[in-house]
Amino acid sequence: MVKADKKTDKKIKVGILGVRGYTGAETLKILLKHRKIESLKLFSTEEEGKVQDIIPSLRKYEIIEKVEKFSEEKVDGLDVVFLCTEQNKAHKIVAKLVELGIKTLVIDLSPDFRFKNKEEYKRIYGFEHAVPNLLDKTAYGLPELYREEVKEAEIIANPGCYPTASILALAPLLKYAKEKKIKVLDVIIDAKSGVTGAGRKALHHLTLGYLSENLKVYAWVEHRHVPEIKEKIQDLFGESPEILFSAQLIPAKRGILETIWVKLDQEPEDDLIRYYEDFTKENFFFDFWYEEFPDIYSTTGTNFIRVGMRKSKNYAILVSVIDNLIKGASGQAVQNMNIKFGFKENEGLELQPYFL
Repeated sequence: MVKADKKTDKKIKVGILGVRGYTGAETLKILLKHRKIESLKLFSTEEEGKVQDIIPSLRKYEIIEKVEKFSEEKVDGLDVVFLCTEQNKAHKIVAKLVELGIKTLVIDLSPDFRFKNKEEYKRIYGFEHAVPNLLDKTAYGLPELYREEVKEAEIIANPGCYPTASILALAPLLKYAKEKKIKVLDVIIDAKSGVTGAGRKALHHLTLGYLSENLKVYAWVEHRHVPEIKEKIQDLFGESPEILFSAQLIPAKRGILETIWVKLDQEPEDDLIRYYEDFTKENFFFDFWYEEFPDIYSTTGTNFIRVGMRKSKNYAILVSVIDNLIKGASGQAVQNMNIKFGFKENEGLELQPYFL
């Protein structure tokens, strides 16, 4: 459901930190066509200069003239800033903003605010959180399930790409199981991702020579997104099923496809379909394909998640696909911004898919 814009005249001032990275560049691309943006400021922690020099694909576009060297003082006066940074940076920036008394809304695309428990950051990411007192004021920015929390948040933590594809695909099924008092025994997630999910790291297994015509399992059950998936499923549905997860790199730039097997303690009834039909009616960017399984190409360049489902005895088999850089990152971040400021949820996100 796309809600009407009640504040048609409102426009906001926006900043993006990390514009040279994949998620920063995608966020910029989306916001350049967003009709509610009054002004855009671009920041980098490493360099400053003309946008066209830092992002060569923007040569001859008449947009923002420069990328500024970032400092927290420059955030003052902005309505919202998108932090498109690596882990262990955003929480330190927020700590400085608090120290300076700057109340700009932060939408963090890194993992620095995704957990409520401060101990999880040390256990999973290896750092002590700088502002643990703000974790309770942070909304987990999965809009389809945390829409009301996003509206009230001081900080919005954009979810990981794998959790987005997993949790949204599972949500109608978990709601069904909870209401029918059916036990969810196991969840097996076989996830495949394009290489942009790893960012711009110069790693051997991300090179064309290695990955072309190749596949690589790079994480098993220890992947750092698994605790995120478990925590949110417990939070939303009171369930704590066993989750087995594997992540694989595929020879593609972008996109995620997850095949998810869910074992129940009894065969699911036909009315499970209705839960998916209701969810797709309530959420514009959730697209249920019934028994047809979508492919990555059906979402490339869009903010949609597309999900197909089949049943076999006491199993439900789901295929979930997203563009990891849009619904898995920048598009979802803008979707959260739209909700927070009362804009139409799909404002700026009416993106056309890529075609051959």
